[in-house]
Amino acid sequence: MIEGTWIDLFEGSSFFENQTVVDACGPYFDRAPWMAYYPSDATAEGRMVSANRNSGEFISKYGRYPVAAYHVKFVGRRKVSEFLGLGTLLGFGYGHLGAFGSEFQVDQMTSIRPIPDLHCDVR
Repeated sequence: MIEGTWIDLFEGSSFFENQTVVDACGPYFDRAPWMAYYPSDATAEGRMVSANRNSGEFISKYGRYPVAAYHVKFVGRRKVSEFLGLGTLLGFGYGHLGAFGSEFQVDQMTSIRPIPDLHCDVR
């Protein structure tokens, strides 16, 4: 069982294993693995994720964006790029534009709980 904080941002899906949202919204935010989780809108989880999509605020040096965060538990695995380091520069990584050096692949979500009123400032 894998557990932690998932931060779902436009063109970003970061997972922080065994970390709270306070830890996740810290100086190492950009080093997190991608979280490969795409629930169908036909499921209860998918409807909840869609309804919660813009429930918080993410602030970086590039501006302010809508964001959502969840405490999750799931069955899955972590995959690491064999080109870790160079792969992200060359687009051989995971996630949006291959920018992530690793990812967590979700096989079965066992628990997902929204984190309300998120204010994530990583400046």
